[in-house]
Amino acid sequence: MFFVIITLAMGLLMPLQTAANSRLRGVVGPAYVSTLVSFSVSTLALLLVSLLAGIPILPTNQMLAATPWWSWFVGLVAVVTITIAIHLFKEIGQLQAMIIPMFSQLIFSLLIDNYGWFGSRVIPLNGQRIIGSLLLIVGVTLVVVLPRLGTRQQSASKGSRQVFWQLLAVLSGCLSASITGAYAQLAGAVGNPVQATTVAFFVATMVLLLFCIGNGSVRLVGKAFSRDYPWWMWIGGLCGATIVFGNAWLVPHVGVGVFAMALLVGQLALSMLMEHRGWLGAPRKHISWVQIVGILLMLGGVALIRL
Repeated sequence: MFFVIITLAMGLLMPLQTAANSRLRGVVGPAYVSTLVSFSVSTLALLLVSLLAGIPILPTNQMLAATPWWSWFVGLVAVVTITIAIHLFKEIGQLQAMIIPMFSQLIFSLLIDNYGWFGSRVIPLNGQRIIGSLLLIVGVTLVVVLPRLGTRQQSASKGSRQVFWQLLAVLSGCLSASITGAYAQLAGAVGNPVQATTVAFFVATMVLLLFCIGNGSVRLVGKAFSRDYPWWMWIGGLCGATIVFGNAWLVPHVGVGVFAMALLVGQLALSMLMEHRGWLGAPRKHISWVQIVGILLMLGGVALIRL
């Protein structure tokens, strides 16, 4: 249960990461530029930790031989997932953009555990885990879906175009679950979650940098260094590095399914509190008793799946 509590705490970082990265994007412009800045912060923080702890940064030949080549590029998959998520809100509306990836990530995480994909520990899908998952789905419905049913959800896409983006939303959730398993596999092969996280972020950052240099947008990075903007817009990169490190460290202990679900509970709980208090520029919204019940059901679902 200790590792589940740590995972819940990791989930608290996700709304902070989202708020900071949204503010950063508003400053520098294109999403890929703000992602480059955020990933650069993550990479520099991880390099500093590695140097201070005396952890090797580059993988050895033995590590390269023992690890699937694609696992070193899992950071790029994260970039693709982020890019899809950014466009989903515009194409299918806020509600679908949140719910479809959440549910597909939940289902795919359980499948990864059940079949041991990405070298993860096999955790069979039994009745208890199914009940726990249903509790989580009901909880998400109470926390996210019901409060938004009365509001208009704008969607620019219609017909087959909307179906296309809905399928991409499903893919986004599956990719998120796959990233969780892949980071854990990489950390297991390397033998050190800090080193695995550092290499993955470094590769993704370099590819993003080359892309921005190629299209001439790298000059926009300078806007992020202005003193006219709040300091907290930099914490997105630090949160991202911490979450990925937690991913690599915790998944071998709790499994992909529990990690994804506990992370989701922590994320929604702090998101509600941030909206209630108006922290980091979030629009103020009242927390209803229905949402509180939803969070409690989600916690119960995570506990059932973990037991």
